[in-house]
Amino acid sequence: MFMSILLVAAGIFIVQDIRHAALPEYSGQYDGQAEFQEGFKIDGDSVRGFLRLEDGGLVYANYRFATPQEKEEKEGFVRNSVWRVSGIFEEPAEAAHDYSFDMKNYLKDNGASSVLSLQMMEFQNMTEGFAAALSNRRENLKQHIRTSFPPALTAEAEALLIGERKSISTEQQRIQQTLGISHLFAISGLHVGIISGLLYLLMLRCGIRKETAMILLLMILPLYAFMAGGAPSVWRAVSMTAAVLVLKLFRVRIPIATILLLSFIFFITINPYIIYKIGFQLSYGASFGIIYSLKLLETAKSPVRKGLLITFISQFTLYPILLFHFFGLSISSFAVNSLFVPLYTLLILPMNLLLLALTLLFQPAADFVFFFYEPFRTFVEHWTIWLAEWPHQMWIPGKPDGVFLGLMIAGIILFYSLVEKGFRWWKIAIGVVPAIVFAALPYFDGSLKVTIIDVGQGDSALIQLPYRKGVYLIDTGGVLRFGREGFSDRDRPFEIGRQIVAPYLHGNGITRIDKMILSHPDADHAEGADEILQLFDVTELHLSPGSQNSEIMKELEADLDDTVIRLPGQGSQWQSEEISFTYLSPDDGNYEGNNDSLVLLMEYDGFKLLFTGDLETDGENEILGLYGEQLADITLLKVGHHGSKTSSGDAFLTKLRPELSIFSAGKDNRYGHPAQEVVKRFETLALPTLSTAEQGTIEIIFQDGIYTVNTSK
Repeated sequence: MFMSILLVAAGIFIVQDIRHAALPEYSGQYDGQAEFQEGFKIDGDSVRGFLRLEDGGLVYANYRFATPQEKEEKEGFVRNSVWRVSGIFEEPAEAAHDYSFDMKNYLKDNGASSVLSLQMMEFQNMTEGFAAALSNRRENLKQHIRTSFPPALTAEAEALLIGERKSISTEQQRIQQTLGISHLFAISGLHVGIISGLLYLLMLRCGIRKETAMILLLMILPLYAFMAGGAPSVWRAVSMTAAVLVLKLFRVRIPIATILLLSFIFFITINPYIIYKIGFQLSYGASFGIIYSLKLLETAKSPVRKGLLITFISQFTLYPILLFHFFGLSISSFAVNSLFVPLYTLLILPMNLLLLALTLLFQPAADFVFFFYEPFRTFVEHWTIWLAEWPHQMWIPGKPDGVFLGLMIAGIILFYSLVEKGFRWWKIAIGVVPAIVFAALPYFDGSLKVTIIDVGQGDSALIQLPYRKGVYLIDTGGVLRFGREGFSDRDRPFEIGRQIVAPYLHGNGITRIDKMILSHPDADHAEGADEILQLFDVTELHLSPGSQNSEIMKELEADLDDTVIRLPGQGSQWQSEEISFTYLSPDDGNYEGNNDSLVLLMEYDGFKLLFTGDLETDGENEILGLYGEQLADITLLKVGHHGSKTSSGDAFLTKLRPELSIFSAGKDNRYGHPAQEVVKRFETLALPTLSTAEQGTIEIIFQDGIYTVNTSK
């Protein structure tokens, strides 16, 4: 076992060297031929995906169709075609923080080096060959499913039959992750095993000899892997199944662990970057756990108990990988999978295979089966949604750093080493203790943390009280959406709350927000609030008095559940041990714009922090008249209105003289925030500033009378 681990570790280090080796450098203008690779996406008015250039280099390209007519003319030819393209190489966007999507790493993990913004695409010719033919066949099969299956069943059929998950909605993905059943909707060893077994039995029933049936399977399985989208988990299962068949044909006995290792080495040799695919890591990790638990599995006397053990082993083995990528685990998955794995294995997957065959052979027969199967599947879907609504199903301790990830993996390996000598339940603790310690760390951390999250052109700030005694979120960011033509609308529009703010909270192990404060109802401060309310338990929601009647706030009503709404005004305050919070504005119940933003003063251990929303100079002067002396010598100022020229007046800054001021603004935003005249004002007064546009997410840690600043860029 240890030799296997050493060889795998050596392979990983080799890949690391390859990953960090210099990839081709591209800059300036590009004009030449290129081909989009499998996995490209046409969404709204754009096509984007990896593009193979004439010199063999790989880049990530995006192109926007100018009109609906151009999209209609070209979208059918993107697959398996050579294009004449021209465009400009751009620097990939930097990650907003350590827990959000990182384009630079995404490129490296796929062996690409640059982003190419295309300005022109002209069709040249179709590509030919075996791979292109299989790709076209898979696309035809996808279109066949969409036209012959009922709409309610197409997304599942595409996922189960050809590995196409793009049609699964964001909400469906959330439900699957909550219940821990995402693996059932991704073609993996389970699906390959079922299909191989069914084909083998069918061939034997047809009178085909065993040896011939195995040879036919060896020919069919690679074709199936291509048709199923070529996911790493599919190739792992196909390669190991093929290896077992070959060994059986030649009557050679090799330990299954050796086959797994050889398969692993083979795939990282032909494609080193595959090791960074999450599916590859999960597939080999689960197989590792099951193989080294065979003695334990042999003790299971019933198929049900064996199925439960396999579910437990897979979840236990994979938990470090799941925490690293997704920051949490489904704690209900053990029980849920004991129901869903048999359901999908014995009924839903075979039914989809049968229905696909019937739609290809005789559609009326398929329609007859759909008449009974669709209501049943609808019932299962409603039942699944009901299960997913049960509270406290996700355990989200956050993303482990390198040290804790190493300790978790070491604990798993040590567990399996000890299990080889005999299983005892207490040995499980060896694997989970690092995770428990990691999850408990925030509750032993006596520092106060304030984070200005990089949400682009918007505002969002997170306050974490010492020992995690309170979590407050001030604003949620949002996207200002301007009038776009219908064909430009994306299937899955970018969501700040779900894709930027929530990952930062989850990455830090936060699942509950004690107070969510929306300073005012502008989209760039509050548009992401509905997503946060859907993903987190929010105890209180603070709104500026009068703003609750705005359209954006009314849209939140459906997501409020047990959240208490408060409308604090000037003088409202609360205390959390030695930390005090006071609202300085607004002074009435009529919301009339930026100067009615909720303005919050936070005081702790001699530090004073001021969060101003979109307060402008009139509002600043009003606050100065009431709280001028209290605001003198502020420690941290979240600058009002993103540094707009209508805010941060001379009198306000001269009185406050903040030690550090932070602009929350988007890089190259259309408003020119922060305004140059405002920046100059800070420079003239010798007041230090930081900006999320330049420094990314900014974290300030207060402890023992001092503070430190960390930035993500």
